[in-house]
Amino acid sequence: MDFTITTKAGSKRIAKLAFDYAKKTGRKKVSVITKANIIKTTDGNFLEVCKEVSKDYEGIELDDWYVDIAAAKLVDKNSRKDFEVLILPNLYGDILTDEAAQIQGGVGTAGSANIGKKYAMFEAIHGSAPRMVQQGLALYANPTSILRATVLMLNHIGFLKKAEKLENALNFCTRKGSKVEVTGFKDGASLEEFTNFLIEQLLK
Repeated sequence: MDFTITTKAGSKRIAKLAFDYAKKTGRKKVSVITKANIIKTTDGNFLEVCKEVSKDYEGIELDDWYVDIAAAKLVDKNSRKDFEVLILPNLYGDILTDEAAQIQGGVGTAGSANIGKKYAMFEAIHGSAPRMVQQGLALYANPTSILRATVLMLNHIGFLKKAEKLENALNFCTRKGSKVEVTGFKDGASLEEFTNFLIEQLLK
C-alpha cells in the first residue's frame, strides 16, 4: 500500500498560479487533469478546488479531463490544440509533460519552472547532459530546453513581449524541416550553428 496527500491550500496555490499564468499570457482556457472518478478523495478535492478558484477569473474557461483521456488527446494532433494551460497533480504532470515534450521534439527540449511563495527557479527539465560531455558531443548539445526555461522566466518576471519573441523564434528554429537541426550527434547542427540561426530570427 502507498498513499498521497493533497491539501486544499496546496491545490489552491497551484490553481491560482495556473489561472494567473493564463491571464498574464492571454490564454482563454485552463484544463484540470485528474482521475477524480476513481481517486475520489485526493483527486476529487483537487478538482473541486480548481473549480472554486476559476470563479475569480472571468473570461477564462475551465474544463476537466481524466488523465488517460487527456494523454490520448495529446497524441491526436487535431485535439491537442484545444489544450492551452493544464493543471495537474504531481504524478500526472510528470507523465503528461514528458509526453508533450516528446511531441514537440523530445524530453530534452522542455524547460521547467519551480515557483515558490518567495523564490522561483527555472531549469532544463532533464538536466545539462553531462553524458554528452563524456562522449565528446558537448558541441552538439541541444540548448532548446534551457531556452524554453528562459521563456518561462521572462514571463514570470514580467517581460511578456520578450518571452513571446523568444518562444516564436524557438518554434521557428525547431520546426520540422528546419534548415538547422540539432540531433545531439555530429550528423546534426552544432550548438553554435543553432545559436546563430536563433539570433538571426530574433533580430528580424
